[in-house]
Amino acid sequence: MKRLSIITVSYNDIAGLRRTRDSIRSQTFRDFEWIVVDGGSTDGSKDFLSELQAETAWCCSERDSGIFNAMNKGIGHAEGEYTLFLNSGDTLYAPDTLKQVFGRMPSADIVYGDWTEALPRHPAKRRHSPAKVNCYTFSVRPLCHQTAFVRTCLLKQSPYDESYRICADWAKWIELSKRGCTFEHVPVTVCHFVLGGLSYRSVKERRREQERLLRESYPEDLAEVLIALTGKVARRLTVIRRLVWLCSILLLAVIVLAVWAVITCR
Repeated sequence: MKRLSIITVSYNDIAGLRRTRDSIRSQTFRDFEWIVVDGGSTDGSKDFLSELQAETAWCCSERDSGIFNAMNKGIGHAEGEYTLFLNSGDTLYAPDTLKQVFGRMPSADIVYGDWTEALPRHPAKRRHSPAKVNCYTFSVRPLCHQTAFVRTCLLKQSPYDESYRICADWAKWIELSKRGCTFEHVPVTVCHFVLGGLSYRSVKERRREQERLLRESYPEDLAEVLIALTGKVARRLTVIRRLVWLCSILLLAVIVLAVWAVITCR
């Protein structure tokens, strides 16, 4: 058995798929298999996959009903002890990332690390996962799934709930926590990814799914408290983003006025 199965889901993102392939190729730790699930892309990804036959344990290019349907397809073919989802465009942080994780001989059901993220054409920001987690931690924020190594047997026993289009991974963390599965944080920066996926674009739908998830996971009174709490956090983040945007506009205006004043004074 391989120590790790890396599952990559892709759709019409051949450039991102190449970046992910290059990142996986560069790893000094080699006890893994790579599985690629493409959603029937029309951008040349299918031809590219044919070039990857020797590098993948299994791959396909066919229509699916969404990202979690594709992820479940990959799980069905995974044979590693742990599974990591590294989707097209996502990259492992450094060539020795997997060596750092598995060199620590993790034994928990879910092993997770830290990450960096960036908006397109913006500098990356380092993000840290909480040192300890439980089902209530996950009520407020999910784990970054690109940093999480999950025992494959757990995913095979209970695949992702495809009735969630955005929050199925979030639901999985709550489910595994409530089942008493063990979580271990490793101080390793696991991956880098660029923001802009479905959950980032569809904020209202994500919020609706989050509320549904909390109502289905907890007693009614507790669910309402958690919904109110997460709503307050979301509103504060919105205010902060708007203030940052406003300050940026004001700073730009000050610079323009200063330049104009210099020019007119000459």
